[in-house]
Amino acid sequence: MAATSAKPPEGVIEIDGMLWKPKPGATATAEEFIAARTLFGEINRDGRWNPWILDERQAELDEAIALMDQWTRAEPGHRHLTLKQLEARWEREDRKLERERAAAVKQRKERKQHYDPHRAHARLSLIENRSILDHLKVDLDAFQDGSRFPAMDPDKRQKEMAELETKFERIQENVKRLEAEVGDPEDVIDENGWLPRERREEALLQYKYNREFAVRDLRKQLSELQSTYKASKDRKERSDLRLKISPAQRNLDNLLAVSELAAEQMCSECATPIFKHGWVTPPYDGPCPAWPGWAKRIQGVREMLLAAGEANKQRHKPAVPPPRKPEPLAVIPSGLPIAEITARLTELQKQFPDAEVRRGRANRWELWPAKS
Repeated sequence: MAATSAKPPEGVIEIDGMLWKPKPGATATAEEFIAARTLFGEINRDGRWNPWILDERQAELDEAIALMDQWTRAEPGHRHLTLKQLEARWEREDRKLERERAAAVKQRKERKQHYDPHRAHARLSLIENRSILDHLKVDLDAFQDGSRFPAMDPDKRQKEMAELETKFERIQENVKRLEAEVGDPEDVIDENGWLPRERREEALLQYKYNREFAVRDLRKQLSELQSTYKASKDRKERSDLRLKISPAQRNLDNLLAVSELAAEQMCSECATPIFKHGWVTPPYDGPCPAWPGWAKRIQGVREMLLAAGEANKQRHKPAVPPPRKPEPLAVIPSGLPIAEITARLTELQKQFPDAEVRRGRANRWELWPAKS
């Protein structure tokens, strides 16, 4: 921001087409007022993408607001809106947003009827093949200028280059074919009637909040880890803490390095910046999980892991114990007085009324379940 003049506090200054003057009793100079407005704007702009800045610089914001509050608009007849007028404006804006949302929902509902799964699949394949083509071009250039494996045997280098060129031509043909099938990729709707640009807007919002949560969480983790590290005297514990601090700091630095993004920089299929999708990690996070070729590979790996886990489970499955040998319900040894045998049989009859009496080993009386 720039002022057209630097006048005493009682003078009027112009900033961005607006006139300002100090309030009665103000002590903030025009230069201080301009600097406060500039700082206030910078902190709030940065805070839109990095919200933690608002917390860290709250004291600066409070000081800037206090300085700004000493000045007021100087246009003749200018009046600030009352609270009632502000609330009415907010209500109008809310109604406008609601009408826009309703119109967007209606449009998506109408578009949904024209969803073409083949074209939607071809669009994702086109994006994936273009990414592969870019990757192959980088590899080819590196082989040709000698920066890739500079000590490689020339014959082997020629063979590698020939294979890459063949693959490049094949993928290039795929891209041409898919471009003809898809037409304009930005016109391809998904099964819910959403256009790619609409999905990117949603992805950007989700990524923004995911990033904010991750940064705050990593900062908290690092603060605790570093405090524990400083207080620890145990060499093993300090070594373990260093192994945790290093990747956490690296992840935090990577997130902080991402400058504010626009919706068109996002992937339309997931909450990831499109420049993070690629075939070499790092610098990429990896291909998009929605890309058909990559999704098929991931599914194949998943099935292999499931099969391996099931096979391992079967190998370590406990052996089935052999069936237990049938045993009688009760046994009455031989050689007892007849009265005692009769008494025992009478008591056992109450417990097992349907049982059969059989002769067992050593002339024993055995009670068995009745045969069906």
